Amino acid sequence: MRIATIASGILLAVITIEPAFAAAPPAAAAPGGPALSTPMSTPSGARSPARARPTRKGSMTRRAPRAIDPAPATAPNANSPANAPNVPTVPATPSTPGELNNTTANDTNSAATPVNIAAVLASILAMPENASFRAWYESPHEFSAPRARFRNIAFVDWTDDQSCIVRRDADNKFMRAGCAPAAFRIPSAIDTARADALERHFGFPSAALETIAYRQTPGALAAIEQAVTQTLAQHGITCTVDGIAPDHQWILDQSAPAVRGVAIDIINAYWNNPRTQPSARQSIEALTSYVQNAIPYHKVDDHRNDLVDDGKTRCGLRTPAEALLEGGDCDTKSLLLATLIRSIDSDTPLALVYCMNGNTPHMILAIGCSTQPGEQCITVNNTPMALVESTSDWDIGHVGSTVAIDDAEAVALR
Repeated sequence: MRIATIASGILLAVITIEPAFAAAPPAAAAPGGPALSTPMSTPSGARSPARARPTRKGSMTRRAPRAIDPAPATAPNANSPANAPNVPTVPATPSTPGELNNTTANDTNSAATPVNIAAVLASILAMPENASFRAWYESPHEFSAPRARFRNIAFVDWTDDQSCIVRRDADNKFMRAGCAPAAFRIPSAIDTARADALERHFGFPSAALETIAYRQTPGALAAIEQAVTQTLAQHGITCTVDGIAPDHQWILDQSAPAVRGVAIDIINAYWNNPRTQPSARQSIEALTSYVQNAIPYHKVDDHRNDLVDDGKTRCGLRTPAEALLEGGDCDTKSLLLATLIRSIDSDTPLALVYCMNGNTPHMILAIGCSTQPGEQCITVNNTPMALVESTSDWDIGHVGSTVAIDDAEAVALR
């Protein structure tokens, strides 16, 4: 990004600022070429041609369960390791471990026969090879908040230069000479006991899922996938045909009440304790300014700079309350901004947007607030939504030129 300072129409200085993200080297194409996604509406409303689907930030695949006996000779097994999908295929149902859906299941191409999924799972859990899986599956899974313990959030000061910007031109912004950015401070606290407990509850032990074994009997794979999917759901993780990924909606729902006080403090500080209630757009501007400028960009990689050294995989994401204490990268900051907004505004449409920044998977936020001419927008569920960058100080409705929007994917939040 380039910032130019002007006075009386005369250019005084140009300062070059390095972009927030360094482009990663191009990834090798998968055999047969990249998968294509359905064309989506571009910001201009035109249709783009089908292109390579953007890599979803935080998504991952998992190893398929391992068969320890040969498939029956009389019935080829459609879900043997050679044909098994690399991600769970049984949809989640509102159950808890031990309350599996005992419906007919069949893993072979033979005629369907009734299978008791709970009984099949019990035999799988009894296998010595599945000791780690059994220990995880039979452990408590319901999140329970501990007794409250409050501490001031780590990031209480920030500056915002929006009032100094004369105009923008592509990735350049032109500043009024001698204009000092506005400074803000919030004396806000958060329940760190709940924040730490939720961070520990979120995620799953990768070792437990990488070593699941089974015997090729009817219903075995269905029992494993149903158990895994339902249990992961209670820890903020989803399993779909696209892979394993954070359940952002679950995390937002668990986190919004805990950050509401911080959101109110931010809005009051930004608008100098207004006598009248700020509009939805004004409140979002305040919260965006805070997340962009106060919360530091810290890359989150499982097992390298994870906050909790417990062997869990958290898909490179921190929960919103922990982001207020430790910072985070694009998906962490985008989810934090969405959670702050939703904590004080239940009506404004929100969506997380998966996109690419150069060759790097990226995430931004889309917000269905009042938009202004010239702002970059996408349409989600027939609602025009302004794009918001959480990792650098772009205005609402503006993202950097290296961020590819035409082929982005948006996931609406409630």
